[in-house]
Amino acid sequence: MAKNKVDVSVVAANYNNGRYLKDFIYSIVNSTVLPSELIIVNDGSTDNSLEILDEFSGLEILKVIKFEENRGLCEALNAGIELASAKYILRADPDDILFKHRIEKQFTFLEENKEIDVVGSNVMYFHDNTNKDISVSNFPEDHNNILKAYRKGEHGIQQPTVMVRTHVMKKFRYIQENFKSEDYDIFARIIHAGHKFANIKEPLNRMRVHTNSVSINIKYDTIKHTFALRDQIFNTQTSPLKMRLYYGYILNYKKYLIAKNPLRKYLYLGMAALFYPGKVLKRIFN
Repeated sequence: MAKNKVDVSVVAANYNNGRYLKDFIYSIVNSTVLPSELIIVNDGSTDNSLEILDEFSGLEILKVIKFEENRGLCEALNAGIELASAKYILRADPDDILFKHRIEKQFTFLEENKEIDVVGSNVMYFHDNTNKDISVSNFPEDHNNILKAYRKGEHGIQQPTVMVRTHVMKKFRYIQENFKSEDYDIFARIIHAGHKFANIKEPLNRMRVHTNSVSINIKYDTIKHTFALRDQIFNTQTSPLKMRLYYGYILNYKKYLIAKNPLRKYLYLGMAALFYPGKVLKRIFN
């Protein structure tokens, strides 16, 4: 029996994620409903990504944009968004896995909540090497608290969990010069422009945690750049001390996520709490 399709364009940018692509695509194919199109922008990959994508050439919903050279995540996402033709755009990363009801739940949410332009969800973090679940994120659900997070220079929504009304997404572009802070930048600009946000409390994505990911290997310059964007967008002034404290928190929390040794794991969590106790408590007590 054929599955129902919903008016959603899934957009993903791929660079050398060939070993994860099958799991990613199958998680979409096995969803409770299908998107009208799955757009994957292959950003000049040098691994077997194109061979994997060729294996799915018979998949009716799949559209592949091929960059001959690596142009960067932001340019790849912009190309996918430009091609998207559905009512909603669902962002996803090709090293993650969608829970089977994600597309349907977010589509239904936006259909029923006309005032909301961007909806995200929590994620289940899982370890790349062991495939074991680590923890569930705890993002704010309502617009006002999401806005507060962005005004503080923090993330109010997890980028690869969002579904956005297409007419809103196409008004904003990712900026390659802001790579590594591009997710904060674009969604801070969208929410500052007056668009309404929400998060679904339950995790709708399995988000892969591996030692090579950009988010795990975060540098102080990335935090500094993020706060510079915050100051520019919201007309604030962030002190160097706040940036250092936030960096200490986020660096140790990321190490907590990937650590395998239980003693070391909770040592990192304790260090994160020293830098930002309120944030750690909020993450622990969902």
